[in-house]
Amino acid sequence: MRSAGIICECNPLHEGHLRLLREAKRQGNEAVICVMSGCFTQRGEAAILEPRARAEALLASGADAVLELPFPYSSAGAEFFARAGVNILSRMGAQELWFGSESGDLPLLWAMAEEVSSPAFQEAYAAGARGADGTATHFFSLLAERLGRDAETLPNDILAVSYLRAIRQMNANLAPHVLLREGSGFHETVLTEGVTPSASALRKGLLTDGPSAIDAHLPRESARVLREMLEAGRAPAALCRAEAFLLGSLRRADKASLSAIAELSGGLGARLVQKAAEACTLQELLSACATKKYTNARILRGILFAVTGVLREDLCREPAYVRLFGATERGRAFLGQARRTGDLPLVTRQSDLPRTPEARRQAALEREALSLYALCLPAPTSPAFFLRQRPILL
Repeated sequence: MRSAGIICECNPLHEGHLRLLREAKRQGNEAVICVMSGCFTQRGEAAILEPRARAEALLASGADAVLELPFPYSSAGAEFFARAGVNILSRMGAQELWFGSESGDLPLLWAMAEEVSSPAFQEAYAAGARGADGTATHFFSLLAERLGRDAETLPNDILAVSYLRAIRQMNANLAPHVLLREGSGFHETVLTEGVTPSASALRKGLLTDGPSAIDAHLPRESARVLREMLEAGRAPAALCRAEAFLLGSLRRADKASLSAIAELSGGLGARLVQKAAEACTLQELLSACATKKYTNARILRGILFAVTGVLREDLCREPAYVRLFGATERGRAFLGQARRTGDLPLVTRQSDLPRTPEARRQAALEREALSLYALCLPAPTSPAFFLRQRPILL
């Protein structure tokens, strides 16, 4: 069965995701497999809809199976996020990887991936990071300089480059296919009539002005699922609802012990503890800690990893299992084949969990993440509720 994979957050599902689904099918793939972030996203935020709801929207929009990109990979930087997604798709037997890009230029992206992987680039970038300029701007300025291009001609394609690097490093049997991202820019937060909005703009519109502000900008199934979850009082999730727990945990944390936590190198852990003692809200903490080197996303990821105990070595391990959120009949045929020929355990219920040390560690971090996410929902929820959910089978 010819199959394509898409690594996504769907926070929320928007027109860009539909383009990827439709084009992968149009190019002859019988099954499209989505590896989707669970409760927390790469920016360190709580996903506005719980995973099962986002999976439902994906399946109703053309996906054939939705697998989880587990925590903490789902909330890690581009390198670990991409590597985990590529690892899962490759081990499950997908043949293609489809993704969006600001440039849509696959040869350019390959050239960028090759340069970024070179020891000379890594050394130069590390020196810039030590100089408190370890930002995306520095990354692309350095890359443009080494490729002999104008920095403005290299868009913010960090994830696309990371996917290609992961494919090369793992020697993964995944053929990459890129689509030019259309509509608003990746970081654009303003909704414009007649322009396909970014996920950032949709989230801001929902949290600031309510569902009526974004309803017309969402695909039909995405809007339907969002409305149902809002009416049930289960959305939107927001990390600020857990700010008392987060601030309390950081105030009680030992600065020395945070040095082993992922994303908290370079003194960020000690800075978080110090500023948490003074901040009254999560936003105050972010503002107090932010520098040119420490973006809000980096700080939020560090906070998540601090309160859930994610170590640097946790990100370096490959996924020990993958959880199924839902599948169509065609998706189940693909997964049946993957179970026979692949080496990645597929979990549909808690009794399916492998009994290896790596799987126990992944499951422990999953429970920590669910416990925190349950605090981010509008109504009190037990984290066990999520673990008891069965996959959606269409």
